Amino acid sequence: MRKLIIFITALLILTPLGMLVYKSQVLDLSLIPQMVDDVWNVHMSMKPKGDLTAFSFPIPKSGPGIKVSDEKVRSKDFLVFMDANSDSKLATWSSKEFIKRRVSFSARIDLKPLMYKNIPKDFTESYPKGLEVYLEVPKLLPEDVAAIELLEGAILEGTEDKTSLVRKIYYYVEEEIQRNTAIKTIHETLNSGKGSPLIKAKLFNIMARRKGVPSRIVVMVRMPDSKQQKEKTKLRFTFANEVFLSNRWVPIDTNRGYFAERPDNFMVVHRNYEEVEKIISKKAVSYSIQAERARINRYNKAEFKKAVLKTDSIFSRFSLYRLPLPLQTMFTTILLIPVGTLVLCLARNIIGIPTFGMFTPILLTLFFKETSFGFGLLFFMVVVLIGIGQRYVLDKFYLLAVPRMSIILTFVIMLMIVYSLTAADLTSISQKHLAFFPIVIVTTNIERLSIMLTEEGLLNTLKTLVGTLVIAILGFSLYSIPELEMFMFTNPELLFTIVGLLILIGKYKGYRLSEFIRFRDLVRQKKKLAGESK
Repeated sequence: MRKLIIFITALLILTPLGMLVYKSQVLDLSLIPQMVDDVWNVHMSMKPKGDLTAFSFPIPKSGPGIKVSDEKVRSKDFLVFMDANSDSKLATWSSKEFIKRRVSFSARIDLKPLMYKNIPKDFTESYPKGLEVYLEVPKLLPEDVAAIELLEGAILEGTEDKTSLVRKIYYYVEEEIQRNTAIKTIHETLNSGKGSPLIKAKLFNIMARRKGVPSRIVVMVRMPDSKQQKEKTKLRFTFANEVFLSNRWVPIDTNRGYFAERPDNFMVVHRNYEEVEKIISKKAVSYSIQAERARINRYNKAEFKKAVLKTDSIFSRFSLYRLPLPLQTMFTTILLIPVGTLVLCLARNIIGIPTFGMFTPILLTLFFKETSFGFGLLFFMVVVLIGIGQRYVLDKFYLLAVPRMSIILTFVIMLMIVYSLTAADLTSISQKHLAFFPIVIVTTNIERLSIMLTEEGLLNTLKTLVGTLVIAILGFSLYSIPELEMFMFTNPELLFTIVGLLILIGKYKGYRLSEFIRFRDLVRQKKKLAGESK
């Protein structure tokens, strides 16, 4: 029998782990969906240099790969005019007096990666009138024109379609022109083979337009990484290109090596550098741009579901991603309950922390998750104090258990009424924590508390209450790890591993850690007697 238990336990623990290896190594699936944390709170502040009664500045506009919402333009005592053409947006502040104060713009920006695969060959000869401006080649020195013509003869054959032309120009500028921020003219770049990010974008722009491909320089901001956010780094403009191929604008970045794609850590501010070149010059305006990730946790479940279904394996047939979204949300929560019970069993059976049974700490954990940790803990402690106080008051009435608990439930509801009225008067207090589920949980816990007070006294009850809260807080901390939630939801077979571990804990018959502390004097005395007998 013992060997059978060992075999079953090993099978329960190791089989799901083997499934994880099969998923990652054979099916080439990630163990959780890719994290998408591409929503930003962006703040821009500007102040013109010189005596101006009006000035303009580019601000982000919704378009491919970018969605702008919650726009706020602070313009006290100033008039603000928004000029939005088909691609970009300019904000203009004006006043009867000189503008001496900083103005600001803030918004919530949702960035998505932009990628075009398999761009077809493009033999377009004529473009709409609106694109003519993107075909105008800027004036160059005669020697620069000669150098570019020589360069075109070296890298182009002359019979390519527009897509192939753009690709060859991109490869040349990206690979052959080295980055050097000190070189800021086309003439220097052609002679030295080096250039700043802006000059590389300009060179690509010129060469594409010379071959009849509409091209423009895009003004962007590279969003900060975690280190830059901690240091509150001010962001600066950077530059890339867009070319018009197959009736759409295709992103090109010769500075960072992206062809037909733009990652989701770049925010487009304006789509035509030539329109805002003088406006964003440091000689014309001082500006500050800051961005902070919005505190959300979002996983790309849709793409992961496609990847799972594409494998056509048994995992695709039993994947929880096939369920409707409300059921997915429910299982995301309840699949961590077995993990919480594992923590509870370790705490009770191995460490020896006392609790109000098994379900009370788990219910408290769900109570904290349903409300919030701060509100839930405060509300629960207030109700506990009221319950303890009522017990000593109601003892004088010699009431039966059910009427006593009904009175406690009534006082809980009265407490929630007081909280609601207070929250209605104070806008800083939220009423979102109120629900039927928390009332049921709190009242159930008060009932267990009242019974234990009667049977074991105040001191033992408080010890058990503290132990229950410790386990509930540990359980709640699991819900504070979104990766763990998503890991269990994506790999529910791990429930078998938890069952195997629970069997191991259940077979443990040794001393708990708390008992070693509790009986340490007895252990010392036993060792002392054993030494004397020798």
